[in-house]
Amino acid sequence: MYNDIFADRGVIPCEPVSSFNPNGEFYKMNPELGKGHCWVYHCNPYVTITIMNQVHYKDTCCAFEQPEYICVGYFYSVSGEILTPYRRLTSGAIQAYVGKKSEYRMILHKKIPINSVSITFMPEYYKKYLSKQYPDLYENPSEAFLQIDGCTDFPELVTIFNQIKNYMGNGISAKLFYESKVNEALSIILEKAKSRNRENIIRKFSIPHDDLDAVISVANYINDHYSTDIRIDFLAQIACMSKAKLKYIFKDVYHMSIQQYIVTRRITHAEHLLRDTALSVSQIAEMVGYKYISSLSDMFRQHTGMKPTEYREKMNANYKNH
Repeated sequence: MYNDIFADRGVIPCEPVSSFNPNGEFYKMNPELGKGHCWVYHCNPYVTITIMNQVHYKDTCCAFEQPEYICVGYFYSVSGEILTPYRRLTSGAIQAYVGKKSEYRMILHKKIPINSVSITFMPEYYKKYLSKQYPDLYENPSEAFLQIDGCTDFPELVTIFNQIKNYMGNGISAKLFYESKVNEALSIILEKAKSRNRENIIRKFSIPHDDLDAVISVANYINDHYSTDIRIDFLAQIACMSKAKLKYIFKDVYHMSIQQYIVTRRITHAEHLLRDTALSVSQIAEMVGYKYISSLSDMFRQHTGMKPTEYREKMNANYKNH
């Protein structure tokens, strides 16, 4: 699977890169197509960790025959779409995918860094191995992965991805570390899915199904258009309900107001652009939906405790230390 994906994107094997853990396999972008690297670590024949830090010079369409598998990851920065079925790739949110034997198609947009960590499980692991190890407790994690896809409130899992990304240990320590993080990630995904199922059951009794679908549609619209001027009356039209009702149900479902949701998406994207690109603060402000640098600076300081320039300096310093 990886051979097909990498060949299609112009990713080729290379010598070890100092910014990645010395264990694992190293790849680089074909210099004619882009820049950056990819690191792949096989915890065992059926579980793989992948870290990507790349930029494509042109919009790139990838297509390959995918096997059955499940994958969970986190994009620190990305711009693109999965076409089978269609959905946006979003930075700052958990991306979970349940692959079936079919053609997989994806578009990655040019010039925006692809900075991510992901874990891929083959069915030999999550169907055969787990069911054999825990015959009385086994449950297929595929449904749990679907439950957490797009989740923006899963800091425990993001912490694991950060730890994987920054770990530089070697030898048996590395093997034990990566295996433990894979198991920890799978464990908290299963628990998170159970919690979400309980919440969904409660909501089904308290919120009519049509209203819940309408609010989810509003959130999806915001996810795709948070950099534009979004008016509450237009969102109410999308939801086919009054502004007051939309505000009430949205907060009940997402535990924050609509405006807070928009600002969270903007600040999350700004963080990734500050950390992973050389774009100016004024360019970033415009890209995430603020006309003035001061507006971004004020909101950014409220959410992170730092000004955008301070955040970039700190991230650059951390990167150099690693």
